[in-house]
Amino acid sequence: MNALVLEDNPRITGLYEKIFSSVGFEVDFVSDKFACIDKFLNHYKNYDFVILEKSAKFDESVNLEDKILSMNPQQKIFFLSPYMSARNPEFDNICETMNLIDKPFAMVSLLSYLEVNSPDISQ
Repeated sequence: MNALVLEDNPRITGLYEKIFSSVGFEVDFVSDKFACIDKFLNHYKNYDFVILEKSAKFDESVNLEDKILSMNPQQKIFFLSPYMSARNPEFDNICETMNLIDKPFAMVSLLSYLEVNSPDISQ
């Protein structure tokens, strides 16, 4: 599986690197929303899923996840956050390409969740 992870905490990035590499995932890490979008614009790499910490504004009128979906409407996006709830108004229009994973979670649970929710992915 190929993934793109937006994470600004180097310690968490290191943890993700170890866990994902132990199961053979190829993961690109970025630390901000501009680097995230740059991966889609300049690297022409397809990602099986994108992991975002939370919903964030890309600019005054567009959320980062919406910007990603405008470039790839089928892109799977997972939010890993203790700060959001699927019942919040910002998730009223959540589509089948986005999922919310509540923190805290065990990394094994995260890996299983990603595999179950990305059934079209062959390892």
